[in-house]
Amino acid sequence: MVLCYGGSSHRKPFAWTAERFAPMVSYMDPEGKEHWLFDSFLCIEFQMGSYSINLGQHLDSGKREQWEELLDYWLGDPATGVGALETAVATVAERLGTPSEKRKVVMVMPDPIIYEYYSDMNSPTIYWGEVNGREMDFSKAADRITAYKWYIDEVRRHFDEADYKYIELAGFYIVSEDLATPGDGWNPELKRWEEVIPSVAEYLHALNESLAWIPYNRAAGYTRWEEMGIDYAYMQPNIFWGRHADYTWSRFFADIKANNLAMELEFDDELLARNAGSEAYRARLRAYMQGARDNGIYGTKPLAYYQGQDTFYNLATSSAAGDRAIFDELCQFVLNNPLRKQ
Repeated sequence: MVLCYGGSSHRKPFAWTAERFAPMVSYMDPEGKEHWLFDSFLCIEFQMGSYSINLGQHLDSGKREQWEELLDYWLGDPATGVGALETAVATVAERLGTPSEKRKVVMVMPDPIIYEYYSDMNSPTIYWGEVNGREMDFSKAADRITAYKWYIDEVRRHFDEADYKYIELAGFYIVSEDLATPGDGWNPELKRWEEVIPSVAEYLHALNESLAWIPYNRAAGYTRWEEMGIDYAYMQPNIFWGRHADYTWSRFFADIKANNLAMELEFDDELLARNAGSEAYRARLRAYMQGARDNGIYGTKPLAYYQGQDTFYNLATSSAAGDRAIFDELCQFVLNNPLRKQ
């Protein structure tokens, strides 16, 4: 599953087009043979302009209007967003034939943030808007769940009406990277995830939809994700940026094995050859791939790929030798995953 960030006005480039998706849909190897590449795409965003749809961004909390803007960004224009992914897959299918399975789409769910300014417990809890003519009060767990259900239903309605040939909705994603609950994590009183996530998971499962989550390294909830009803949890190593020298690969793999977690691979534009010091970042990405192999994750657990804003496309279109080498290694890593044969 590759992460595709989009929706907020601060994103550059802004729109996801078929051209931008293309390098993630298929890969031309050095011998000139084309292959299907990623099989799942996460449509993700954490803010909409000056509003937060992810608890903790130090912005005013997103209202129904911002949630609708996110829906419109990904689903409203067939030339961009999810519609562009359909086009990108259809274009490759003309050359390779229809894939054996549709490409999967996982849609982010905005956080229903309790307070209009998330950390100010004196700010309003009635601010988001209405569902079926009733004003939501996010101090009430039932209303936060209602907002989640409204959003889920809107996404599902779009996919039903669009009737895509090459892509399908596979589930939803919790945007918060921690799930703080009483006694576990930062300021659980602002979040109260235990009041809503299990109910949302139950609703999704009744609809035959999955629930995914990608916590940061050792985030609150990383030991309890299965209790919450989450189906796929991929923990971030956070080692790519070299900021946590005390956190070792051996500790990371011990953590994820002990808690039945999958793994996220991480990289961004720091590894591009045009940037000073890029060799160290390419070496770190290689350590992610080798670590997954050496520790029995590769081929046994699903993998997620954080690629910054547009790094995969930048690698695919680069002529620099270092970029081409790491791009080929990464694509071969995706292609040769034994899980693809199951």
